[in-house]
Amino acid sequence: MMTRHVISFLYHEVTDNPKISGFQVVGALPYIHKVSHFLSDLDLILKHFKKSESVINLSSLKDMLNLILTFDDGGSSAVSIAKILSDKGLVGHFFITTSMIGADTFLNTDQIKNIRKMGHVIGTHSHTHPSIFRDLSYDQKIDEWGKSKKILEDILGEKISTASIPGGDMDDDTIRAAGDVGIEFLFTSEPSYRPYEKFGVLVFGRVCPKNTTAASQINQWAQGKGFLKSLLIRKAKNFMRISLKPLYSVFVKKGKSTL
Repeated sequence: MMTRHVISFLYHEVTDNPKISGFQVVGALPYIHKVSHFLSDLDLILKHFKKSESVINLSSLKDMLNLILTFDDGGSSAVSIAKILSDKGLVGHFFITTSMIGADTFLNTDQIKNIRKMGHVIGTHSHTHPSIFRDLSYDQKIDEWGKSKKILEDILGEKISTASIPGGDMDDDTIRAAGDVGIEFLFTSEPSYRPYEKFGVLVFGRVCPKNTTAASQINQWAQGKGFLKSLLIRKAKNFMRISLKPLYSVFVKKGKSTL
């Protein structure tokens, strides 16, 4: 399993009307894709893969290069995304911010159940979506993972073993806390196609197309290319976040950033 390469794509909202789905903040706008744009991305990606896989089934597969499609936040557009994927015979992973369940522009419990019935994977995206997750205390991280996991388990009547990190900011305790509440598969925002195990958790990197990302970049990522450049850009941004932490914290709290 550890030698297998996994290309994981991270999307958020897919809708032609941004006002009806997801977090209504300026920082979310670059990650809202029009339906036609998302379909074009899928067409490019599927030139290199026959299908997408469930992370839960990866260990039983023989292919050394696999595709995973993930969708963060739990905005209401997840219903139509799930239908698009199902019509194409694809599996998606939908990570839910559980404090937003039932709120305007977000999924309700029945919709979460229906997405699961379609065969897609439901996971936690934390309870309250702290934008600087690594700054939480260990107990707060346990609370975020544990509370959201239990809410989803109560809704679906099954174990929740997958999660994605909100905001993209993580440290070792983020992984450790996830493992301590029973998360087995954790998705980050680090551009990487090599899963690794830490604290008993299998950790996956992802690439995150914006609505301005060129088709050529999507095509490169789908082939496992351009990850080093994307990682260096990510690390540079993380360095700036740490160096300018007080300013970045204010920026996040004002809703300017969601990743």
